[in-house]
Amino acid sequence: MDAAIRDCSDATLSWLAHLVACETVSGAASNLDLLRRVDGALRGMGFAIRYTYSPDRQRANLYASLGGEVGGVLLSGHTDVVPVAGQEWSRPPFTLTREGDRVFGRGVCDMKGFLACVLAVLERLDRKALRQPVHVAFTFDEEIGCVGVRSLLEDLHVFGIRPAACVVGEPTRMCVVRAHKGRHALRCAVVGRAEHSSLSGTGVNAAEVACALVAEIARQADQLARSEVDGDFYVPYSTLAVCRVQAGQATNVIPERAEFDFDLRFLPSADPDAVLAPIHAHAAELQRRMRARVGSSRIEVSRRTAVPALLPTAAEEAIVERLFQAGAARGSHVAFTTEAGLYQAAGIPTVVCGPGDIAQAHTADEFITLAQLALCEDMLARLLAP
Repeated sequence: MDAAIRDCSDATLSWLAHLVACETVSGAASNLDLLRRVDGALRGMGFAIRYTYSPDRQRANLYASLGGEVGGVLLSGHTDVVPVAGQEWSRPPFTLTREGDRVFGRGVCDMKGFLACVLAVLERLDRKALRQPVHVAFTFDEEIGCVGVRSLLEDLHVFGIRPAACVVGEPTRMCVVRAHKGRHALRCAVVGRAEHSSLSGTGVNAAEVACALVAEIARQADQLARSEVDGDFYVPYSTLAVCRVQAGQATNVIPERAEFDFDLRFLPSADPDAVLAPIHAHAAELQRRMRARVGSSRIEVSRRTAVPALLPTAAEEAIVERLFQAGAARGSHVAFTTEAGLYQAAGIPTVVCGPGDIAQAHTADEFITLAQLALCEDMLARLLAP
């Protein structure tokens, strides 16, 4: 599909260079400089702008509307990117680098390429001839649990602002995705009692308890793989994975504290609370045994973030058909999570469709092809055409 499409516009590359130069690492850096230029451009086009901020007011969501606050299509994307620390880049990550039919830089694929296309298309759109409203959303801290979009959705609800449909431009190679898995990210902290390792058995070894719970998570993951299956997903079942483990300070000290993070990716048809119930029950039983030895022992399992799955429903039929008519291709379900599930849960029919390949997201030397950007521009121009 890419080979038959021209290169993207200079306007898209100019916007992408600016967006990439803004080091908007999730949770650690401000996105306000990025939004200032976007704000100026959109106000110059006649958009009405509103903001919702992070608690420290260092990051913000920008929401802009042209042609009214109700109806029309919303084009949404996040401004934050994952860190480059620990990755071996052969090019400067926060400078847009063009080589052949590719451009490189942190976020070009996930998902500043889409945002650049949106801005470039809006600049050349015949805005006076629009027959329906157009909305855009630039959100913050998506990569650490879809944090920013939640306050944006609360603001829209309070003020009665309701687009008819939403397109989240995560990288799908310009294929329309109607369903993705949900995600719960959890942290388990185990507190026992430290002892010299020669006195093993007199205290409570937090590392051993944590390992017992990790083993239970692995057992539950195996059961998930053999239970509910949805063949429209590449990984056709819900998954559990332990992603980080930390315990101990010395080789001759029984660890008093252990901590690990685990991740649930669940099918749209699955109940995440039901999936996690056996793990919580096992944690409670382990804690009972710990306290029989040391009364102050405890296990704390906390949910760090929860993002709902995106479900294919009849409400999305209209926007799906419009995207097909605008040149988007039919896509399969995806395992990664996006803000789309939260938009849908707020009552806004939502699909995912954007340029780039998810395989490039979060990698060293992240890239996107010029052809994918061109496809996105063409689709957006047709979608928004008066």
